[in-house]
Amino acid sequence: MKETNQETQITDPIAIVKSLINAMENNDAEKIRSLFNKNASQAYGDGAQKSGNAFFSWLESDIIDRKGKVSNPEYKSNNNEVVVTGQYSSEGYTNKANFLFTVKDGKIQSWQMRY
Repeated sequence: MKETNQETQITDPIAIVKSLINAMENNDAEKIRSLFNKNASQAYGDGAQKSGNAFFSWLESDIIDRKGKVSNPEYKSNNNEVVVTGQYSSEGYTNKANFLFTVKDGKIQSWQMRY
């Protein structure tokens, strides 16, 4: 198979979420940001969702700036939903990860942290 310089658009939900977890491991802020829909949302458990600019502010302060990552990630998918479990840690914090991601049109649409 001949390689090209063109970047292929990845649309498989589990591949997109794995890209996020890998980018978090490497603290690749640009890659992390690029994987989310511009109207992405995040919630802790069943709490209120942050979306749009509020989501990206949270992503910067809680994930990128604090170097959040998941050790020993395990993935399960069901259509456009991907669950990631493992051990989450960031500067000054650690807990078991149980994250539910929803992927739409090749971007992460939502991230629910279900500790």
